[in-house]
Amino acid sequence: MIKRALFSLVALLALPVAADQFKSFDGIDVHYIVVNTLFLQPDVAARYNVVRANDRAIVNLSVIDDKGAAMLAEVTGSTINLLSQTAPLQFAVIKEGDAIYYIAPLQYTDQDVLRFRVTIAVPSRAPMNLEFQQQMYVGAAP
Repeated sequence: MIKRALFSLVALLALPVAADQFKSFDGIDVHYIVVNTLFLQPDVAARYNVVRANDRAIVNLSVIDDKGAAMLAEVTGSTINLLSQTAPLQFAVIKEGDAIYYIAPLQYTDQDVLRFRVTIAVPSRAPMNLEFQQQMYVGAAP
């Protein structure tokens, strides 16, 4: 139930920020969003060891097949800032019923532009590379 609450909260926050951020890879869609951790309720963040702070965010990914089913994958990645400083992303897997989410925390500085490079590996397919860029802002509590 808590996992569903975490994803539901992130999903609801995603709608006004960026509708349907995803990339298609020949029948597989990878949906993604980056959201400040202050949007998480303190008890939910604590259960998942997510640090709530104005300079912290989580990356949330889901891998969906052409029938709309969640897929198990190995997800790795990193961020690169404009100074070419690289930071690894450590993804945790969250399973809730038939849904599977991959979540990684990150820390950033105000107005930093981050390039995200994520590799998604699923069985019987070549790895898929997702790249996107986002400007980050130090947030205030909602």
